[in-house]
Amino acid sequence: MPTILAEAARAGNWLLLTAAVAGLLAFAVCAVRLTVTDLREHRLPNRWTGTLAAAGAVTLGLGCLADDDGWSRFWSMLGGGAVYLVLLLVLHLISRAGMGMGDVKLAGGLGLYAGWVGWDQLLAAIVLGFVVGGVVALTLVVTRRATGATHLPFGPALLAGTALALLL
Repeated sequence: MPTILAEAARAGNWLLLTAAVAGLLAFAVCAVRLTVTDLREHRLPNRWTGTLAAAGAVTLGLGCLADDDGWSRFWSMLGGGAVYLVLLLVLHLISRAGMGMGDVKLAGGLGLYAGWVGWDQLLAAIVLGFVVGGVVALTLVVTRRATGATHLPFGPALLAGTALALLL
């Protein structure tokens, strides 16, 4: 995302720059709210996962209109949302107790953002989300604040992984 922002600013493409910044602001607001809620209540409300996805689709979709690679970026955005959602849906169906539908719905919105930047960022977002979740779980087990049977919220790890990927 930093490269896209820098290129848009250098080229004077203010619509693309505004759309990307608006998308990032929406991502940040939703990410904070979803993280706090998931840590407190172990749930990801539809209201906020839907807002994340809708805000990304609208702001980044408008950015596609202002970009020379707009159609490519648009299909990458939609494909990213679908791929991430389907991947987590399959994981949810395989391990019903391990991952909730809130995580699945969240992944669809996160995939829009990561996919808009590119397929490499989508892959990075997925991998980093699982790495962050694994590191947090391992740290909690090693420090004896959790056991193998402890249910940990996964939304914050998914959000952190996508945020890191967007910064690449």
